[in-house]
Amino acid sequence: MDGDLKAASDIKETDIIFDCPHCGKSLAIDYRGAGLSIKCSDCGNDVQVPIPDGMELEDIDSTNEEQEVLVMHLRKCLNAAQERIELLESAVQELTARRESLEKGRSESMYHMVQVVEKMSLIEESLKTVSSAVSDVATICGRDDE
Repeated sequence: MDGDLKAASDIKETDIIFDCPHCGKSLAIDYRGAGLSIKCSDCGNDVQVPIPDGMELEDIDSTNEEQEVLVMHLRKCLNAAQERIELLESAVQELTARRESLEKGRSESMYHMVQVVEKMSLIEESLKTVSSAVSDVATICGRDDE
């Protein structure tokens, strides 16, 4: 069962037991699977098999062919991780540019809002002046009627 997930009845002392970080399912795999990326038997997501504390990949007693397969697999995982890093870095750059654009738009909107508030204050003052003038005219016109 080398590299394969095991049923509960097949678990040995030398197996690595860990939980899927995506769905929480308890998984077990032969110790030679340490460091490999496998699919969870429940959710199907890729899961990295942990390397137990104190264990080094060199500690795995496997054949040269198995070691070569492990190295090729680790290189494949490394390449996939590097591609993911590049995608994430690109996304960060795009989001940073978008944030800067939005911040510039927000600043411009705030500037225009301050101008609108100032103009509204001038309109209010003008309305008070007009209202006062209308009141004065009414008072004057009311005196003429007497």
